[in-house]
Amino acid sequence: MNDIKDIIEEVKSRCDIVSTISQYIELKSSGINYKGLCPFHGEKTPSFYVNESKQIYKCFGCGEGGDVINFVMKMENLDFIDAVKVLAQKYGIEINTNMDEESKKKLEKIKKFQDIHTEAARFYFSNLHTKKNSGYAYLRSRGLDNKIIKKFGLGYSLASWNSLMDYLTSKGYSNKDLIECGLLAHKKESNKIYDKFRNRVMFPIFDYRGNVIGFGGRVLDDSLPKYLNSPDTITFNKRYNLYGLNFSRKEIKNKTLILVEGYMDLISLYQYGIKNVVATLGTALTKEQGMLIKRYADNVIISYDSDEAGIKATLRAIEILSDIDINVKVLNLKDCKDPDEFIRKYGVKGYQEAIDESINQIIFRINNLKKQFNLNKDEDKVKFAKEASKIIKKVKSPVEIDYYTKYLSDLIQISIDSIKREIYGKSYNKNGNNKYQKSKYIKKDEVVIEKPKIITNGEKFVEKNLIKLMIEDKKLRDIIVLKVNDNDFLLDESKEILNWIIKNQELDKITIDKIKSLNISEEYIKDIENISLNNMSLNNVKGVDDIIKNVKKNTLNEKMNRLLKEQKEIEKNKNNSDTKEVDGKIMEIALKIVEIRRMLQKL
Repeated sequence: MNDIKDIIEEVKSRCDIVSTISQYIELKSSGINYKGLCPFHGEKTPSFYVNESKQIYKCFGCGEGGDVINFVMKMENLDFIDAVKVLAQKYGIEINTNMDEESKKKLEKIKKFQDIHTEAARFYFSNLHTKKNSGYAYLRSRGLDNKIIKKFGLGYSLASWNSLMDYLTSKGYSNKDLIECGLLAHKKESNKIYDKFRNRVMFPIFDYRGNVIGFGGRVLDDSLPKYLNSPDTITFNKRYNLYGLNFSRKEIKNKTLILVEGYMDLISLYQYGIKNVVATLGTALTKEQGMLIKRYADNVIISYDSDEAGIKATLRAIEILSDIDINVKVLNLKDCKDPDEFIRKYGVKGYQEAIDESINQIIFRINNLKKQFNLNKDEDKVKFAKEASKIIKKVKSPVEIDYYTKYLSDLIQISIDSIKREIYGKSYNKNGNNKYQKSKYIKKDEVVIEKPKIITNGEKFVEKNLIKLMIEDKKLRDIIVLKVNDNDFLLDESKEILNWIIKNQELDKITIDKIKSLNISEEYIKDIENISLNNMSLNNVKGVDDIIKNVKKNTLNEKMNRLLKEQKEIEKNKNNSDTKEVDGKIMEIALKIVEIRRMLQKL
């Protein structure tokens, strides 16, 4: 098959959802459905249902649901296309794409190199376990047990010039391919070919799907470099990969990842139960690695080494991650040099406490900057205040700016007003605050919208803002009535006002007195009167569209919550009713919830 749509349909038709899900969890027959313990949240009573005839699943506890592809995406933490490929391979569905000969050869070469690395990983692993060696002794001395050594496929490269070369050539691979893979080195002067990794503990590097694509080797004597990574090849580029992501992508909770520097830091944390962790590959975090992290997480806690090099790497990582809108915190290692030492000294409880107490990257940067100045000197205090203000100036949220400004003020005993003047410059007004205010460059009757004040203060407030806009402005009113209906509102008062406005669209001005004549509560009227539109441009249609979207989202979420509640009630009283009838109602509600989720995704 060549067309991706045909492939998707073939996958859905060939992959029985009950059979697929049963490979991950135990399912038991329950009327027309199957049920089991939800794999996406902890529960003791089964609330996870699978409907074989409709080929969908639904958890009435956490709300997760979808088809077989959605399930694999969620369980394996894969992109949509990768999940399709996994299922296609599992069920023998051949995917043929229209590729030229060069592309086909490239794919064949990638597959061959992956096979070579897999064989090399087996060889190194065998070396570690079949005979006494310094590699195994080193790993045990670092506190790793056999289970974790096996989990990460750790191995040992012999203190030999050609043991790997002999093994892989006996498997039919050429020296040319092995050199290109980075497993052998070639000294041109003497035309000597030899094993690149010798007398090192070997860390197989996997891509996020679990394919071996390279190696990192830790020296066991005084040789340099201490750590040696595979060179960039057709299968491996350290800029685009993160160590341990193949394991951690299935352990991510609350969209949060912990970022460490080294192999041992990651493996040690994983052994202690801290599994949502990834590591860079011997270099500082790259922009490409940052984008890879963004696919899986919204929040990152940096846990780099506490030395000068670690702090420098932390600052670089903060810059990269912040630029792509990832929320960044930094973990304090106290008196320890790295996460491995910390968790061995303070245990998993201590490390978890350190995670909870991680400080925001702005505070970390301000504290780090402080080290460069002697705050007992007035001149240094002023310089520090100016430099720290530059850090705060990059923050977008006014609330956060207020918080960090107060933090800096308390730190150096300089007034908040003075620091804000430094941050905002001439646009700062002590009484009205900051650059979001009206300025001489804005038209007389227009001010810049500050959206957070409009759309993030609760569902009912957002809805009342939209009603206020319709009352105040005829032009916006005509636009809004084309984009909403009374089903988009939560409040009965809002629905009644909307229907009245639709019937009276010819009116240029609508007064509060006219609204009072309707069956509207005094509290609602008072709220409408108190809403100010001074910080919103009435010419800003994009801002109005954002409000409309949020009103619709709020209502859809409320409907979904009611349906989930109804499902739980039905499930609770299930024993007193006909099982088949109840199961039918449950799946009917599930379909409604799936439809609401689709509508939310479109907004």
